[in-house]
Amino acid sequence: MTRIAIIGAPCIDEVISPDGTCMSTQLGGVLYSYAAMQRLISHASLNVEVIPLTFISIADGDLLEPFFAELSSFNFSFAPKTYEAVSNRVKLLYQSDTERSEYCAGILPELRIQHISTELLETLDGIFINMISGFDISLDTLRYIRAHTHAHIHLDIHAMILGELSHHPEIPRRVGGVNAWREWIRNVDSLQMNELEADWFGVPETTSEVELLHEIRSLAKEHQSPKTAIITRAERGATAFDFTNEQIWNKTPTLRRIRNATGSGDVFGAVYTLSRTLGTSEEQSLWQAEEIAGWNAGLPTLEEILSAPLNLIG
Repeated sequence: MTRIAIIGAPCIDEVISPDGTCMSTQLGGVLYSYAAMQRLISHASLNVEVIPLTFISIADGDLLEPFFAELSSFNFSFAPKTYEAVSNRVKLLYQSDTERSEYCAGILPELRIQHISTELLETLDGIFINMISGFDISLDTLRYIRAHTHAHIHLDIHAMILGELSHHPEIPRRVGGVNAWREWIRNVDSLQMNELEADWFGVPETTSEVELLHEIRSLAKEHQSPKTAIITRAERGATAFDFTNEQIWNKTPTLRRIRNATGSGDVFGAVYTLSRTLGTSEEQSLWQAEEIAGWNAGLPTLEEILSAPLNLIG
C-alpha cells in the first residue's frame, strides 16, 4: 500500500455579501485537497492510504464529520485533536461576483515535531505540505520531516508570502518575502506557487519569477533539491520546471465554464503529489493536476468533488 500524508489546516469559509451579510458557510482550505485525493483514489481503485497531519477541531465536529465520513481512504488516527481551537475561519468578502477580499483572525495550532511519529514518517511514500495559513509548520519541523523520511515532499507555498493574520477586511495581510526561503525549498522535492507568489517568495533577493527560477535552478544543481518548481497560471494553465531532466513542461487549460475557482490550487497540489508519489512522469503529473484543478473550478462546492462526473479531456 502507498501512504501519503497531507499537512495543512481545514478551513470553514464564511461567504460575506457586500452589505456584510453571511450568505453561507462552506468547507475549505486543505479539505479541497482531501476531496480531490479521495476522488482520484476511488475513481482509479488505487491502493493508497491518506494520512492527515493537522489539528482536527472537536468543536467543529458537526461541520467536519459528515465530510470525513466520505473519505474511505483516509486514516485520521495520526491527526492531533484540539478541544479549544476551531478550524480556521476565513471570511470571504465579495465586492462583486468576481472580486473579493479575505481575512482570517485565528488559526489552528501549528503542527510541531512532537506531533509527528518518526515511525510513521519512515513508512510514507509521499507528503503534501499545503501552507493554508502560512503557519501550518515551521522550518525546523520541515527539516525534521526531511531527515526522517524518503517520501516525495511537495510544498505549496500558498500563504507563506502573507504576513500577520488579519481580523478585519480593511487591514489585509501584507504580502512579503519569506525568511530563509532557500532552506524551505532545499528540504522538499517539488514546490508549487502561483505567479504572484513567485514574484514575492524570494524578496528582496529576487523580485520576479525569472530571477527566482534562476536561483532555484542553482540550488537544484548544487543540492539535488528541489527537483521541480511549478508555476500555476490560472486561466493560462501551468508550467513545470523539471531541473533533474532540464525540461520545461507546459499544460494549457481545457476550455471550461468557471463557476468557483476557490480551492483549485489545493486540488492541483493533491493531484500532483498523488501522481508523482505513484511514479507518474513529470509531464503527465502536471497534465493531471492542471486538468483536474480546472474541472474543480467548474463545480460550485467542495463536496461535489466527491461525486460530480469527472469530465477530463485527453
